[in-house]
Amino acid sequence: MLDNDALQWPRTIDDAVDRVIASMSEEEKSVLKDTDERELVNFHFGLGWFIRNEFGLYKGNSDLLKACARSRYNAFERLFFQNDPDEASGFIIDMVWNRLRKSTS
Repeated sequence: MLDNDALQWPRTIDDAVDRVIASMSEEEKSVLKDTDERELVNFHFGLGWFIRNEFGLYKGNSDLLKACARSRYNAFERLFFQNDPDEASGFIIDMVWNRLRKSTS
């Protein structure tokens, strides 16, 4: 039986990115956008925690986990990261960062 929250989880990367951006204040968006790509790991425990918990990555949101894994560059990475909530949230943070940077260029 599905948890009621499961009905609300994003199933695609685009939907997840849209939801993350919608949840952020303008200041938070600015801070993330201005962060150097090598420093995005610093968002793992704050924004990453939000993504993992709100999007059900530890509770069975296999659609989003698989979407993130499919976005990996090679078959080994896709297989290795297929069910890893930490990697998926990191990938989503990268995609949010990319979208925020594109929106101001």
